[in-house]
Amino acid sequence: MNMTRRDFVALPAVVAASASLTRASRPSKARRAVDTWLVYDEEKSMERIRRLADILTSVSVFGDPPKSFIDECHSLKIEVYRGVSGNQSAFDTQVRSQATIDEYLRQCRESGYDGIDLDFEHLDPKVQPAYSDFLRQASKALKGINRKMSHCVGYYPGMENDPPRQLFYDPTVVGQTCDLVRVMCYDLYWAPGKGQGTDRDDARGIGPTSNYPWARTAMEFWLKRVPREKLVMGLPAYSNDYVVTPAGKGQQVYKPRPETGSGTEVARSWLWYEKLNLYLFRDPSGDPHAFYASDARSTAEHLRTVDDLNLPSIGFWHFSSVDDETWAAVRQWLGKGK
Repeated sequence: MNMTRRDFVALPAVVAASASLTRASRPSKARRAVDTWLVYDEEKSMERIRRLADILTSVSVFGDPPKSFIDECHSLKIEVYRGVSGNQSAFDTQVRSQATIDEYLRQCRESGYDGIDLDFEHLDPKVQPAYSDFLRQASKALKGINRKMSHCVGYYPGMENDPPRQLFYDPTVVGQTCDLVRVMCYDLYWAPGKGQGTDRDDARGIGPTSNYPWARTAMEFWLKRVPREKLVMGLPAYSNDYVVTPAGKGQQVYKPRPETGSGTEVARSWLWYEKLNLYLFRDPSGDPHAFYASDARSTAEHLRTVDDLNLPSIGFWHFSSVDDETWAAVRQWLGKGK
């Protein structure tokens, strides 16, 4: 290629313009925040909240805390959402929908909540039009009293298809109406799982409640449907423990490692693809167990996803079960030291 002097003079301007365009098209680095769930019945003391107040942005509270609890969170500059759940009877008629919304407004006004966190799950996809209307009405009403709306969402089998399976909520409407969208990157395998008196749509079989590739895929899915700044990557603070026998059952254990008696032989393996610890051991009856851990190390791997995807926030289900080692990993991620 032959270039004249004029070409060389113009080249820096072209390069500068190209660099400027690249910078403009690249999203700015997201804030780092912790917007977590909290079960009030397990966290009535404010001591732990005070200790972690410098890294908490908001808490979504399930339970019935007194107004003094909310007021103290506010004094620590922590926003408080009212965690609510329910079924389609909360919105399947206009009368019921309005009554539900009026109750949300009452709770916000009287108790001082900063917003409502909707945790409706596993409803019939046929209710999607009615639920979308409910979200639009609730969002408008809450904004009318200067309150926010948050929504818990999942990533279930079939959502990887094109088009993805239909849920009872429309991801686009959720993104349009809500201030926060909390993606529950857990219950990939739900212990005790299918066949135990439940009708959930999580994966069947034995496995972890979350793993690195699945959780990353979940966040990539929601990034395509919800504005980045609204997303919260919800992480597990509990593990899945299975009795590995034909009649064995699983259970959710709110611990980062199995609690076994002294002298029990425990084999720990790091699963490099899933990026989590697996513990194998036998219980006092001699039955073999597979314990898929959620701990500081698996959390640190999820935090890599947060950074790689430039996500603004994380949370845990739930606050009370996060151990000190995991909080230390979060502090390191936030750049706040010990």
